[in-house]
Amino acid sequence: MSVTLRWKENKNGSKTAYLDVYNKGNRKKKYIDIRIEKNDTDKKAKKQLAESIRSKYHSDIINKKFGLVSEDKLQTCFITFFQNFLIGYKKAGRRKYKYAYEKFLTYLVAQSIISKKQKSENPKIDFSEIGKNDGLPFDQLTNIVCRNYKEYLYSSESGLNGETPYDYFVRFRTVVNRAYDEKYLIENPTSKIKLSKPESTLKKQILVEAELQKLAKTICNHSEVKRAFLFACFTGLGEAEIKKLTFRHLADNRLNIERAKNGKKVASALPATAMTLIGQIGKADTKVFRLPSNTAISKHLKNWIEESEIDKHITFYCARHTFAIMNLKRGANLKTISKILGHTTTVPTNKYLNYLDEEKDKAMNNLPELVF
Repeated sequence: MSVTLRWKENKNGSKTAYLDVYNKGNRKKKYIDIRIEKNDTDKKAKKQLAESIRSKYHSDIINKKFGLVSEDKLQTCFITFFQNFLIGYKKAGRRKYKYAYEKFLTYLVAQSIISKKQKSENPKIDFSEIGKNDGLPFDQLTNIVCRNYKEYLYSSESGLNGETPYDYFVRFRTVVNRAYDEKYLIENPTSKIKLSKPESTLKKQILVEAELQKLAKTICNHSEVKRAFLFACFTGLGEAEIKKLTFRHLADNRLNIERAKNGKKVASALPATAMTLIGQIGKADTKVFRLPSNTAISKHLKNWIEESEIDKHITFYCARHTFAIMNLKRGANLKTISKILGHTTTVPTNKYLNYLDEEKDKAMNNLPELVF
């Protein structure tokens, strides 16, 4: 296989450069955008440029033939590659890839690998933040960088807990694997990093029916917070959905709304308790609950829980867990619960089954012992 630089003589006396490519008996011409006119004063520079193009073209063919990585690809910015991956990713779960990307940028800034974070100039990437002249070439995406990113995700510095560090690193590694498959990397820097999948368990606490009854009878300093939280316990809605809920979403005594996290449609009948909590039906575009700020909601919820003498750390999100467990105890199947909660798969819903298994074990272990 050979790539030879040749010059075509034109009628006007000028010369046009082209590459004569010969491989296994086949020959083809590839013209390059370099022309030398009769009176050119920079003929030598143009010839040198043409030779550089020939050399690079020959090198690229060799790299492709033997599966090598070109220098151009090694110098490509991994962050830009990640951004383009996100733009093209249309499947479910894109949100976690986005968060993994953002956490990776935060880690790079913390490690001074990139110097600052600014809005990307690419208008399609409204979530990306990277310095204008900053970047991370693939030849600098080493095993140490990737391993330290994993350790950062699992540290308190990241602010993550539960299964989230695992989920983010798995997404990050998927993008790195894609880059490796597309010949941007000589070696895969994540291949030797061990990652154990955490057991799917329920991290947040739930309220049992007796506790819900106690809350219903306990005065809360903010009546809207009380109504909204109890409504969430009987519908499975998250705080984001509760805040944007209007009477239009409750037409014909049915709940019809989209999950804020993934846009998945949630449709179900409204139980009697939920209908009672709604009260008088208002205009279609009127908010069902007039809630204060997130901070104020948390404060009123905390005080209300303490006033009811329930010794549990309860956040607004616990209402979704409470809803799921109540339904499972009453015989609802996992797929039904998954759909009502707006999960894209039943995988995140499995933790509720694990919780019930743990409760069964506790009950068995609490049985009295007989003395013989």
